[in-house]
Amino acid sequence: MPRVDRADVRETDDGSTVILSAGGLHVMMIRLRYDSRWGDVDEVINSAGEVATGAVRAWTLIGQVLSLELDRQAAAKLGFPRDHRVRLDLPAEALSLVRASLLEILYTACFVVDTPEGRITS
Repeated sequence: MPRVDRADVRETDDGSTVILSAGGLHVMMIRLRYDSRWGDVDEVINSAGEVATGAVRAWTLIGQVLSLELDRQAAAKLGFPRDHRVRLDLPAEALSLVRASLLEILYTACFVVDTPEGRITS
């Protein structure tokens, strides 16, 4: 399972992005692009810059393990397994920020997320 030791969250007028990195290299980005014409679009971007739109069917963040259930086409395009798991070796504050951002970005997908207040599901 790949490990992530850094997470950056970026908010702009046209989107929200979580950048997950390990050893200074991008592992993946998960982005919500605000598109007034087509509506909000979620994307997963691998380290090679390949973009898969609407890729995440379901996701979980249990403890420090982020699991993304990707559709077949997206998994093939990104070079990820359909059940792509990443261990988030992050400080509690960074993990909390990632959790909140993923809830905003992937709000249309099914999810199970552990929070300090308890487990929430969609």
